[in-house]
Amino acid sequence: MKYILVLLSVVFLSGCTTVVPAVTQYKIKTQVVASEQNAQKCRDKSLKIAQAFSESSLRSSYMNYSQGQNKEYAYSQAEWSESPNISISLELLKHLKASKLFKSVVNSKSRSRSDMILEINIEDFMQYFNEDSTSSYSVVALDLTLIDTKTSSVVATQRFKVKVDTKTLDAEGGVIALSDALDKVIKQNIKWLNGVCE
Repeated sequence: MKYILVLLSVVFLSGCTTVVPAVTQYKIKTQVVASEQNAQKCRDKSLKIAQAFSESSLRSSYMNYSQGQNKEYAYSQAEWSESPNISISLELLKHLKASKLFKSVVNSKSRSRSDMILEINIEDFMQYFNEDSTSSYSVVALDLTLIDTKTSSVVATQRFKVKVDTKTLDAEGGVIALSDALDKVIKQNIKWLNGVCE
């Protein structure tokens, strides 16, 4: 009799539960290649990567997309494993270390003093769909400013923007395209910094 009651309880309780789809976490990943630059002027200077400035939606784990002209939504079964503003700062840090443009490159949490600071303003980091969701692309737009910490003056500033079409019309397709676009933006940034440091 006990077994029958337990079995009935399990069946009854399982009927009351709802199945919630698992949320997939995505991360931004770029290809870091050791590509030592030839500029010499910054070789004896240290650089600190400032935490990126961005709108509040890019400081959370929610993964948003835009449709048409004015509509913005959040994916219900997809989110960032790390907020985009943190991921972008970390990816820039890794690439700049590999470039050997500066004597040292540290993140914003480092207590060390640096000769220069690279400020990052994220203007766009989004997957876009057309009105009827038949096509999609991702855009990365960053405004970067190099600052001399000794004089608190702007050494150089530049805006970078890259658009990449998605291969699939879903969150994963958007993330792959965003990673590709960010990779291209970072490579343009390093080329720009190489020119600044010549």
